[in-house]
Amino acid sequence: MTLVGVGLNKRFGQTVAAKDIPITLRTGTVHAIVGENGAGKSTTLRMLGGAIRPDSGEMTLDGLPYAPHSNFDATHRGVALVHQEITINRSLTVAENIFIGDLRRHAGPFGVLKRKQIAVAAQRSLDQIGVKISVNANISRLNLGELKCIEIARAISSNPNTLLLDEATAYLDHREVDAVLNVMQELKSKGMTIGFVSHHLSEVLAVADDLTILKDGQFVCSCSAASIEANEIHRLMVGRDVLHGIYPPRSLPPASAAAPALRAKKVAVGRELKEINLEVRHGEILGLAGLKGAGAEALFAGIVGDEPLRHGHLQIEGKDYYPSNPRAAWQNGIAHLPGDRGNEGLIVSFSVLDNLVMARPPAVGPFFSLARARAMSNKLIKLIGIRTSSAAAPCSSLSGGNMQKVVLGKCLAIVPGLLLLNNPTRGVDIGAREEIYRIMRQKTSEGLAILLSSEDMPELIGVADRLVVLRRGVVVHEFDSLENVEEHDIVQHMI
Repeated sequence: MTLVGVGLNKRFGQTVAAKDIPITLRTGTVHAIVGENGAGKSTTLRMLGGAIRPDSGEMTLDGLPYAPHSNFDATHRGVALVHQEITINRSLTVAENIFIGDLRRHAGPFGVLKRKQIAVAAQRSLDQIGVKISVNANISRLNLGELKCIEIARAISSNPNTLLLDEATAYLDHREVDAVLNVMQELKSKGMTIGFVSHHLSEVLAVADDLTILKDGQFVCSCSAASIEANEIHRLMVGRDVLHGIYPPRSLPPASAAAPALRAKKVAVGRELKEINLEVRHGEILGLAGLKGAGAEALFAGIVGDEPLRHGHLQIEGKDYYPSNPRAAWQNGIAHLPGDRGNEGLIVSFSVLDNLVMARPPAVGPFFSLARARAMSNKLIKLIGIRTSSAAAPCSSLSGGNMQKVVLGKCLAIVPGLLLLNNPTRGVDIGAREEIYRIMRQKTSEGLAILLSSEDMPELIGVADRLVVLRRGVVVHEFDSLENVEEHDIVQHMI
């Protein structure tokens, strides 16, 4: 089905999220929407998917008026939306999450669910996108990428004519991304219309037929994806060429002689991290590479006290450190940017100011100082380039990338000695990535130690000073330098 929007407008308070946006998703094609954070990509896709209603403008579906009141309404019209943030209910089973909007169809007499029937149908949807997730898996033990795959399976389970994917690949590793891109091509070949938002232009150019570029909530242009180069897309998105030089130069001299901010000796955490030895030195970025479940997230959980160490011990600044809980970690100068910003990094209903200062609220004596909090938050907003109408605006009004910047700002607000970054540029546009990398390098030049876990291989190669590769809970390779290292050099040790 061809889905058309004309003159779509949407405001959130004083923020103009979308202004007179025109877009046409042609039947049987993949249409990508690209732009910086806050450009209006997610807003446009959510209007098309019924998650929000436009303030003005018109939409048609195969030439007929289309004005869905909700996601549920859009789904019944054949339009399924996969949201940017994780929407899984961990108190439900995998199958129940996939059919959460349509459980009545699988109910027998007296409303009793036909669980076997649901399980078979749910497994079929999971298998369709080529991921190895069992419908019987304990959902509380699944990682973010697996949860996102469940959401994609949920969308496909409704047999839509139009599928809208908002940053659906942001939480996936390279194998899962390839599987989802292949599914998109397969669904397109069967006549499905697909709308796609991604900050990774390599993904966009691999699958997109058509392209719409947005900037600051306004339409820039639409064109055939085959008719435009990546460098030109970047220029139209951010107003300058950022394709080259996105990664700042590494620190000189190297941090090899600096004192370790963190030492891990024979550390094991949970089921994933079997044993690890490593050092993170002041003034360096140590990268962690590995597939999901290789041990990086478990290491972070052990360092911040989310999970107890099974054995081994940690040292911070040369002194034994026994992580008891995340609060104690923050008080010890360890800041943590988690992989799931919406559920773990922010309280999205709170203001930008509240989130920025919550880890270490400024005070005068025993009393919270609003004046100091305002000054601190305004400084961080300027430093990191958070796009918000004001520090008092709720985080729920921000784009996903700007939410990520708020989490980074909260980390920097405590002036940490050690910063743990779990995919810090997930869902962040290339211009904002450049700013985040600049800040990371600036802070390491001031002595900050950074432990960076990322599923983005170019990011690890571009910003890390050293790299440790994890596989099945142990270190399998170390790169003392990333000069002349290619992606395949790292991936061969991961699999």
